[in-house]
This record gives sequence, C-alpha cells and structure tokens, in this order.
Amino acid sequence: MASSFSRMCALVEGGSIRIIELQAVPRSMSTALGRCLNESRATSVFINEPFNVQQNDVDVAAAHVIRSLASLLPSASEPVIVVTKNMARFLSAPVFRTWTDVCGALVWCIRDPRLQISSLVTRTVNDLLFGIGSDRLAQHDLLPSHLVMATDFLQNSQWSTNFSKTGWRAIGEHFTDLAGRRPSFVADGSLFSHRPDLFLRCLCNGLGIEFRDPMIDGWSEPFLNVNRLLSPDLADSADAWIKHAATSHGVEANDHVPLDMSVLPDALRDHLFEVALPTYEMFVRAFCSQERLARYGLAVSDGPPLCWP
Repeated sequence: MASSFSRMCALVEGGSIRIIELQAVPRSMSTALGRCLNESRATSVFINEPFNVQQNDVDVAAAHVIRSLASLLPSASEPVIVVTKNMARFLSAPVFRTWTDVCGALVWCIRDPRLQISSLVTRTVNDLLFGIGSDRLAQHDLLPSHLVMATDFLQNSQWSTNFSKTGWRAIGEHFTDLAGRRPSFVADGSLFSHRPDLFLRCLCNGLGIEFRDPMIDGWSEPFLNVNRLLSPDLADSADAWIKHAATSHGVEANDHVPLDMSVLPDALRDHLFEVALPTYEMFVRAFCSQERLARYGLAVSDGPPLCWP
C-alpha cells in the first residue's frame, strides 16, 4: 500500500490538490493568515501544524492532509487548496526540502522580533508559572525575575535549546535552503494585522487565489489544529497560544509594543540583535523593496505598523 506521502504527491501531480505552505516563527499571526486563506472561493482546507513538537515525519503530516481531503475531493471540480502551517523549527533541513518540493508556493510568516519575542516571552512565563496555555499575566505584568525565567527556558530546556523556540535560526536556514526552488512570499504579522485589505489582496494575487471580503471579516470555515489531537484536553478556546486566531471571525489589529530591550537578560538580548533581527532584515531586503511596498501604498519610511527599522 502506498504511503500517505506518496498518495499526497500523486494528488499534487495529478492536479487534484495544490499545497500552500506557511513557514512561521511563533507569534507571527500565522494561524490567522491560514484562516484568511481558507476563506477563498476555492474549495480549501487549512491544517495547522501537521509537523509539531512531537513529530516531524512527512508521512504522518501527509496522513493529516489525506484525511482532511476525504470529503472534499469527490465533489471538487477544481484543485483543492491545501493550506498547511508549520513552525519552522519543527522541520529539519531534509524534511523541509522533501515537504516543500511538493508545495506550489510558500509563505514566510514573520514579525518584527522586538514584538514577536516580547509576545513569546509573555506566553512562556504564563506557561511556566500557571500551566500550558495559561493567560494570567499580561506583558506589562512581567518582572525582571520572569524575564530571567523565560530566558533560561528558551536557552537551556528540553523544549528549547539555544533559543530555538524563537524560530529565527531555523526559518533563516530554510529560506537559504529554498533558494528559488518554489515561489515564495513574505507575510509580516504587523502589516497583515493593520492593513489586511491591501496585504491580502497582494498576497492572493501572488498565490493565484481569489481575494474575498470574508478573508478579513467573516471567517466561517473550520480548520484542523493537529496540536489539539495531541492535547485533546486543552480546547483551542482555552489555549492562549491560539485562542484569538481560533475563536475570532476576522483579522484583529493589535497595538502591542515591545519590551524595553534594556531590561532583557544579556543572553536574550544577544539573540535578538545577533540572530533574530538580522534574519528578519534579510526577509525585508529580499521581499520588501520600495517598489513592492508601493503596491501596498506604503514605504519603508512609514514606520509602524510595519515596525521596520
């Protein structure tokens, strides 16, 4: 019997499905973007994190795709759009190459690291103090001891070594590895949340799917959160990591501000300035020329909401 991955490849080669892969760092609004794309007029399915902390096997990931297509393929008159979103750090280089060789397009989901890491630290402190998915402390509640706790976890735990959980080193390596093998686009979380109409119209045009107003406001399509299959006792609506994207009906602008960089522990600040920001700026240089930004009616000098230096 053919493997799930072989069956998925056959569906791609036969024109029955088209896979759009979202490669993300955490806290980049990538789940919300997946929900937006799932509201196109085409028959589609959104699968959140088929690769995850517990598995990085292409056959297991493909099995989730195959199961999600069972009720869609028999009646589809055009290729079904399969949107898959994964955290970059959960795919090794060989797995990333194998998976993306089957994808029709790839979207890099990033966000200014000064905002992204601030949000990641807040969620991490809540997890460590009150349990996975907790939401009791806001960013302005964080004390210096909390920042030390989060830094130690991100640097030296079984779940994150050398700040791997921030995702920046992995997504930068994957971007270099892709080297033009597949069409790719960048999705800056701040731009996406503050200018969703302009951003989504441009992205949809590049991906070759039809923009619809419900992509911004009017989400109704369900999605498969594979992480929930692994932790069935924690509902999406109760998990601070995903609850806003899972329960919202549209794109919500956020006005988050970064933590004061001067109060960060040295190791975390070094990672931010030596790894995260240079990787983010690499994406900005690659995708966001003045000409490209002009399509949004923006310029680099506009500053926030892009939060680009």
